[in-house]
Amino acid sequence: MSPRLATSVGDFALLNPIICGSGEPVLTESGIRAALSAGAAGVIAKSVNERPEAAAQLDRADYTRADSQGRAVAWDRPGSSLFCRSGLQQRAVEDWFAAIARIDREVAAEQRFVAASLVLGSHEGAVQIATIACKAGLRVFELNIGAPHASEAKPGAIVLETEPARVQALVAAVRLATEGMQLWVKLTGLSTNLPALAVAAKQGGADAVVMMGRFMGMIPDIDTFAPVLGTSGAYSGPWALPIVCRFLALSRRAVGKDFALLGTNGVRDGADVARMGLAGASAVEALSAVMLEGFSALTRICDELGALLEARDVTFAELIGRAADRLEGYGEQPVNPGRWQDFVPVATRRELANVP
Repeated sequence: MSPRLATSVGDFALLNPIICGSGEPVLTESGIRAALSAGAAGVIAKSVNERPEAAAQLDRADYTRADSQGRAVAWDRPGSSLFCRSGLQQRAVEDWFAAIARIDREVAAEQRFVAASLVLGSHEGAVQIATIACKAGLRVFELNIGAPHASEAKPGAIVLETEPARVQALVAAVRLATEGMQLWVKLTGLSTNLPALAVAAKQGGADAVVMMGRFMGMIPDIDTFAPVLGTSGAYSGPWALPIVCRFLALSRRAVGKDFALLGTNGVRDGADVARMGLAGASAVEALSAVMLEGFSALTRICDELGALLEARDVTFAELIGRAADRLEGYGEQPVNPGRWQDFVPVATRRELANVP
């Protein structure tokens, strides 16, 4: 693998910036091994929490693909968006963490990792499960406080945190339970307050912030007149990447250039990884591409990124934040009177022809 791909999340070195995100493809040990064999620098194993109803939701999960107009399309349709409802890992937490810790130990020398993931159910439960992860010997714990399904799951099964003071307090408590581990905090996509949440996570002791979780949507079916899948669902696709990049850049300003950010939501190819890097991400988490193509998507993305870096004679580390640090406001742009006229119909400009 090209040395140009090397990166780090803070002082946690990675072989490359491509991480397989948490989801159904890595619900089993064989899935995790397949993701690592495909070239991923790490895997965020399928999430857990302490709520039985959150695990039971997996038995009601369903998935579809949607095109840009919200129409259900074939599962292998390139460029489509993932629309789904999901649930959590159903294995006992201790058993699951022991299993993934064994794989984590096997790949540590290769600068790869397997991380535990918790989708927040309660603050107390998060501390308890973080303690189990630490005792299992895992090196990375991802605290997901931004799962989009919170509003639709049974009350209390999943909790979404969007208030900075609560985020800081939660992260601080989990930090105490994860001494010696990497603590990554995943934020919601259902808030415009992401920079403030990133600051709160940093102040609570997080090593990195992951942004951002998927959006919630409802797709009406014009043939059945019913909602697709019968419910609202988490929605993500290539369209989300510019939104994520903007919040990465704004959060980089808020937390400082030395604090690690990870991007997720919208990555489909190597160029997308580079774009998130330019926006400030030290690494990215990709999952929808794996659900669409299988684990070979990770190999493809890694190869595409390597070729892009080679063609431009740069390393991935040299890309991080370069576009974010050049992001300007509207008031800083050059004055260009009449520019708008190039983008409207002729009829709109007709009366202007008589103006001296």
